[in-house]
Amino acid sequence: MNRYLLEISYNGYGYSGWQVQSKGLTIQGELQDSLSTLLSTNIKLHGAGRTDTGVHAVQSFAHFDIDQSIDIEELKFKLNRFISKNISINNIFIVSSDFHARYSAISRTYEYWINFKKDPFLENRSFFYPKILNLKLFNEGCSLIIGKKDFSSFCKSKSDVKNKICNVTFANCYVNNDMFVFKIKANRFLHNMVRSIVGTLIDFSASKIKRPDIIDIISKKDRKKSGYSVPAHGLYLVNVEYPKNSFCE
Repeated sequence: MNRYLLEISYNGYGYSGWQVQSKGLTIQGELQDSLSTLLSTNIKLHGAGRTDTGVHAVQSFAHFDIDQSIDIEELKFKLNRFISKNISINNIFIVSSDFHARYSAISRTYEYWINFKKDPFLENRSFFYPKILNLKLFNEGCSLIIGKKDFSSFCKSKSDVKNKICNVTFANCYVNNDMFVFKIKANRFLHNMVRSIVGTLIDFSASKIKRPDIIDIISKKDRKKSGYSVPAHGLYLVNVEYPKNSFCE
């Protein structure tokens, strides 16, 4: 049995997230169907993460097993011609049988885009917020979420995940033209975590809450205490990191 890893990018608009569902078009579903057709066998993909409806990926990964050898370049060419224009196969790697696209990852990095100027070309790609935010305050808030903490206050309330501790190693916001780009890196993320953190930081940078409030929100471990969840279409998975020498072309 051979294991192959896809490096993929996708525009999440119009999709019901990554994971196959009973209703709605999904990234996993489209890729599995395309691979199964091209390889003439049933293919099951295992993704690096489960992005929600409307979330995009600059870089993500998914692996599959098959009991035949594959011409990697030929499959990449055919798959890119077969799948929709909203998904791109950037690379295909051979990996060992103990490699897992999700569980072998050591970190993930997300970006969230906030544009202050109405722009039709950013529709469904960035969150339009019509008021200018305070960048200095936004980054002061970022400094408060860095570290190994219990992020229960930023996790979807009905989540069945018991371990809510994540190690955030980087969080920062910078200006790109008329846009804020918030970037965050951690060993793992909880469901809805990035979007609720951004909502809280927006409130902080708009002076709706104070520094002690963010500290209190984290300590309370209660989703009702944190800010609103910003729209999914401004969120991008931009990097998934694996241990060195995990795979080769």
